[in-house]
Amino acid sequence: MTSGTQLHFRSCPFCEAACGTRVTANHVLRTIEDVRGDHEDPFSKGFVCPKAYALTQLHSDPDRLRKPLRRKGRDFEEISFEEAIAEAGDRLRAIQQKHGQHSVAYYFGNPTGHKPPLLLYGPVLMKALGSMQVYSPGTLDQIPKFYSAVYMFGGPLIQPLADLDRVRHLIVIGNNPVVSQGSMMVAPGIRRRLEAIRARGGKLVVIDPRRTETAAISDEYVAIRPGTDALLLLAMAHVIEREGLVDLGNVEGITRGLDDVLAIASRFPPERVAAATGIAANTIEHLALEFARADGAAIYGRTGTCTQAFGSVTSWLIDVLNTISGNLDKVGGNLFTGGGIPLGVLFEDNCVDGVFPSGRWHSRVDGLPETVSMLPTAGLANEMLVPGEGQVRGFVTQAGNVMLSNPNAAKLERAFESLEFMLSLDIYVNETTRHADIIIPGPSYAEHSDFAAVTPYETIRKFVKWAPPVFAPEPGMPHDFEIFNGIAARLKETTPEEIEEAYVRETIQVALDNGRPEAREVPYEQARAAVGDEPGPDRIFDILIRGGPMGDAFGAVPDGLTLEKVKQHPHGLDLGPLDEGMLPGILRTPDRKVDLAPGPLVEDVARLEASLASLENRDTMLMIGRRTMRSKNAWMHNIHLLVKGKDRCTLRVHPDDAERLGLATGGSARVATDIAEVVAPVEVDDEMMPGVVSLPHGWGHDMDGARQQVAREHPGVNANSLIDESMIDVPSASNILNGVPVRIEAA
Repeated sequence: MTSGTQLHFRSCPFCEAACGTRVTANHVLRTIEDVRGDHEDPFSKGFVCPKAYALTQLHSDPDRLRKPLRRKGRDFEEISFEEAIAEAGDRLRAIQQKHGQHSVAYYFGNPTGHKPPLLLYGPVLMKALGSMQVYSPGTLDQIPKFYSAVYMFGGPLIQPLADLDRVRHLIVIGNNPVVSQGSMMVAPGIRRRLEAIRARGGKLVVIDPRRTETAAISDEYVAIRPGTDALLLLAMAHVIEREGLVDLGNVEGITRGLDDVLAIASRFPPERVAAATGIAANTIEHLALEFARADGAAIYGRTGTCTQAFGSVTSWLIDVLNTISGNLDKVGGNLFTGGGIPLGVLFEDNCVDGVFPSGRWHSRVDGLPETVSMLPTAGLANEMLVPGEGQVRGFVTQAGNVMLSNPNAAKLERAFESLEFMLSLDIYVNETTRHADIIIPGPSYAEHSDFAAVTPYETIRKFVKWAPPVFAPEPGMPHDFEIFNGIAARLKETTPEEIEEAYVRETIQVALDNGRPEAREVPYEQARAAVGDEPGPDRIFDILIRGGPMGDAFGAVPDGLTLEKVKQHPHGLDLGPLDEGMLPGILRTPDRKVDLAPGPLVEDVARLEASLASLENRDTMLMIGRRTMRSKNAWMHNIHLLVKGKDRCTLRVHPDDAERLGLATGGSARVATDIAEVVAPVEVDDEMMPGVVSLPHGWGHDMDGARQQVAREHPGVNANSLIDESMIDVPSASNILNGVPVRIEAA
C-alpha cells in the first residue's frame, strides 16, 4: 500500500446480500482507491458483483451533496445544517398544527435498508410526526409477501426461507437470484450455491416469462404468462392432493385450514389453467409430482410473484405448497430465521390480541388498507391532490426517488407541485428531491459504521458483522442520527438528547419483551447500564444483538453475543445454518398455528377465478420488468462504472413479436398505455416468451432540475410512467408492475 492508505473490511451497501469487501482508502486524500471481495468473509467468501466497485466513485461523486440546500425561487441556495434542521422541523410542525396530524406524509426509500443510520433512526422522525401517512417502495414489491406472512404466521417477518445450501429440489418462480443474490433470501455468491444443488443430485427449476440468467443455469426452464403464477400453484396443489402426496411433516398438528385450501385447489386441475398460464397440463403434473416426491424441496418466489395482479394470493400459495409437501420448518426444505434481532424492533407489527397488522386504517381518498403500518403508494398522489380534511400538505422523503420508482409520474409531478412544504433527506438533487423546499444530506457510506440490521430476518445462515467508519464525517457534517434527532426535537419542542434517550428506552423495552427468554427476566436498569451512554446507531445495534436469540440478554447469558464480541471478527461471524423446530415458538397467530386458509386470501381467489378468461387472452402484449447486475432500482445510475457500455434500458422482444411488429435490434419502439408512452431502444431476444416484453424500471433521468450529470447522460426511459396507479393487487393494494398491458409499434 502507498503512504496514507489503509485497508478496511466492510459490506457492500447496494443490495440485501451485503457481500464482504476489502476497501482500500487514502486517508490523506479522503478517497476510496480500490474495492475487492473479501475472501475471508465466511458468508460471501470473496464474491462481489460489479456494483461493489462503484464505491470508489460514489464517495467522490461531485454531484453528491455535502451541505443542505434551501429552495430559492426555481433554484437552491446552500445553508447550514443547523439552519436546515431547525427550519425543517418548524415548518413540518406548522403544517401539522394548521392541517392536522396526518397532513404530513413520509416516504422512506430502498437505500434506507442498506444504510444502518437511516434504517434505525428514520423511525424516530416518523414517530415524532405521528402521521398515519407512511409509504415505502415496499408497498410496490414486498407487501404481498408481508401480507401473506401476517395472515399465515402472524407477522410480516415470520417468513420461511429455502434452505438453499441443503435443498435438493428448488423451484424459482418470478425472480432472478443469480442477479439479485437472493432478495428476501440472502445468499451472496448465490450462483455457486444454486449450481451445488445439481452437484448433490438435486434439481433447479426456473419458472418465468423470461429465460433469465438463473434459468440459464437451471436443469429445467418453464415459461409462464405474467400474472398467472397463482393458477399454476393451485393446479400443483390439486395434483399433490389427487395423488395422495399431502404431507405436513414437521408441522403436523400446528396448522389449520388444510381441508379448506385443498377444496379450493380441487377447482383448478391442470387442464383448466393450461391455457391461461401457457404451460401444458402434463408439464404442470410433472412439476407438482417431482416437487412433492423430492427429498427436501422449496419454492422460492420474489419480485415477480409480488408485483402482479395476484401478488398476495401467489405469495400465500407458495407457502401452502411448501407446507403440504412436508417441507416447512424442515432442514433441506424451508426454515425460519427467528431473526438475529428481537421481533418487533424494526416492525412492531405482529398480530397482537387477535388484531392483524393490516387494514387497521385506510387511505383517506381511495380507502386503501395499511399493511404493517404503511399505506400503499398507489394512493399517495390522490392524498396530496384531493382537497378535504386530512389532505397531505407536507411531505418527507428519505433516500427515495418516488418519481422513478412509482407508477404515473405525471400525476406525482402535479402532486408534489401542490404541496406547501417538502423535505428531502437525500444525498442528491434527483428527479424527486428537485421538488423539495429543503434537502439535507447525510454522511457518505464510508463515513458511518456498518452493519446489517434487517438481513438477519432473511439470511440463509446465522451471520452478523460490524465495521467501523472508513473516514470521520467531513467537517461540519453531522451524523445521520443527529439530523433525525434534531428534526424530531424541533417537532416535539424538546432536545435531541431527550429524543435519543426515549428511543433507547423504547428499544431496550422491546428487546426485553420480545428477545430471548432470558432477557425477559432482566430489569430495565440493568439493560440500560449495559449499553452505555454513547449515542447513535452502534448503541441501538448493541441492544438488538444483546436481546436477540444469540445475544447475552444484557448480561444474563455471559457467553452470548454483544457488539464488542462481534467487533472481534472483522470479516464477520458465521454461527452456522438455520435450524428446524422454530415452530410453533415464533408463530404470532392467535392460536399459534399456521393458517393455510386465511380469510382475506381465500376471498381473493374468487377474483382470480373470475379473471381466467381474460388471462387466456393473447391479443394484448404484456410488459414485465428486468433487473441487471449493474443497476438497482433508481439509485445507481450516477456512477459511471455502472452505466458505461451498452444501453441497459432496452425493450426486449421475442423474435416472433418483433417480426410481426416490424421491430429490430438497434431500432426503437413506442410503448404506450392509456396514460403515457415512451420510446425505447429495442433488443430482439428469444429469451422472452412470445407476447411478453421486458423494460427495466428506475430509469428516466431526463427531467428538468435534476442534478445528476452521469445519469442525465444515460437517461433511459421511465417504464413506471406507463402504469396506472389504480392497477393493484386487491388484498394488499400493492401496485401491478408486471403483466402490464401495453401497445407497441415501431418508432
